Amino acid sequence: MVGVPGRSKGCITCRKRKKGCDLKQPACGQCQERGITCGGYDADRIFVYLDEGARHQTNRASSGSNTFRTKDVDQPLRNGSLQVRTTQAAVARRNARQPLPSGFTLPLSLCRSAYEEKSLEAFISLYLPQINSSVTNWDGKEIVGIVPVLSTRDEALRLAISAIGTVALSKQMNDSSLAAHGRNLYGKALAETRRALASPSRSRSTAVLAIPRVMALFEILFGAEENTGNQANSWLKHAEGEKDLIVARGPAAYTDDDAHSMFASARWRPLIAAVRLRKRTVLNEEIWKILPWRGRIKTPNDSLLDITAAIPEILENVDRWGNLSSGSPEDEARDLVTSAKCWTLHMKLEEWLATNEHEILTPATINPTPITFGNYEVACLTTRYWVTSLLLYTALDTASGVPPWDESCTHPDRPHPRHFARLITRSVAYFFRPEFGATGATSISFPLGNTMLFMQRNPVVDAPYMAIVKRAWNDPDLPSAIKKFLNSLRLSVSPRSSPGPGEV
Repeated sequence: MVGVPGRSKGCITCRKRKKGCDLKQPACGQCQERGITCGGYDADRIFVYLDEGARHQTNRASSGSNTFRTKDVDQPLRNGSLQVRTTQAAVARRNARQPLPSGFTLPLSLCRSAYEEKSLEAFISLYLPQINSSVTNWDGKEIVGIVPVLSTRDEALRLAISAIGTVALSKQMNDSSLAAHGRNLYGKALAETRRALASPSRSRSTAVLAIPRVMALFEILFGAEENTGNQANSWLKHAEGEKDLIVARGPAAYTDDDAHSMFASARWRPLIAAVRLRKRTVLNEEIWKILPWRGRIKTPNDSLLDITAAIPEILENVDRWGNLSSGSPEDEARDLVTSAKCWTLHMKLEEWLATNEHEILTPATINPTPITFGNYEVACLTTRYWVTSLLLYTALDTASGVPPWDESCTHPDRPHPRHFARLITRSVAYFFRPEFGATGATSISFPLGNTMLFMQRNPVVDAPYMAIVKRAWNDPDLPSAIKKFLNSLRLSVSPRSSPGPGEV
């Protein structure tokens, strides 16, 4: 947390909105014109994370009951879990401090503050080891720019972030007692969340809206249970909880800057949950696609998720992956209705592609070779488009009577789902890069999970593409936590036993 030259100009609100500010006091003209609260000109807390971590062996304080002790806390972590890096700024701050006199003991309150700062740093560097435009998408910017600030406004969110940071530190320091403390903090965060939801004032705060997202991340990173779908189901409950919090506030509650930013990025996870449950979602109602953007222009990601929101309703009307209707008159009538909805959505998706084709990557070849993207934000938007297309055209195939064992790769009148599934497999290695941390692996987990389900239909046809996934899966730098979560996703969805990427 350091000041950044040039960032002190403008009020806090205009800096967050990335807008110009006329510097009028006590409230700037831009905020007054929009009718929003001006944040004033006091320096706010800014988290700066540089590209390169720096290693520093921390001097250990003398033992004492109230002494905060560190144990190689700046060494990067590569022990099968996720990597934690300490930033250069943090190292510089510690190097600038004078050494403590021999026998000096820090007050317990200062020890706690130092510990919480370290756990917050570990949380952010675990999620995004490097922060710059090429390795960050909209979700990552929000994690760094909003969630740490919101954690000071609600105890449940603070505890959830501390839980992730503490368990991450325990793995770095190989300290089982610290790991137990982190899980204890997670239990306290769950209890505090229940109290927050029971409070009319707290339950409607923006900080509480961020809690399910952080807790879902804990489930992904540290909630693994071998060879079961329990971990993915726990994640699913948090995603559904996030949807319930969103809906309880109403669409008009997301017009101010912080709340809108949280809502815009939060939509993705409840939509994933709705797809997995194959159940229509309230977020597909037009009011939820209009009111939160009042006075704003939608981004390509926003307009794509408007289309994705209609996918769960279509899936609700078709059988599980790979199964066809019984052929009864009722099923045939239902399939005709579903086909009509698919074609309508197909036209919307084609219109989105024509408008935003410069925003995504279109590979020049169809060969089973890994894909590299220009930057991380393009990669995320592209794979979201691919998985939306995969789900839509698979449902249309099912409703149209195309057998699951079909070996074709093209259709004369529409895109083929196999095309998108193969593109997703080719992108996996990119998202598993160490510099993307947890955000990369979690971003690709939903597209990859649905691709794996599709390719179960005819493994021989798609074997060269699944081999790409297998190679990425066996990369020793891929965190074991992500492998376990993806396997849990497969086990929680698949109606039958099927091989995971490492078993292909």
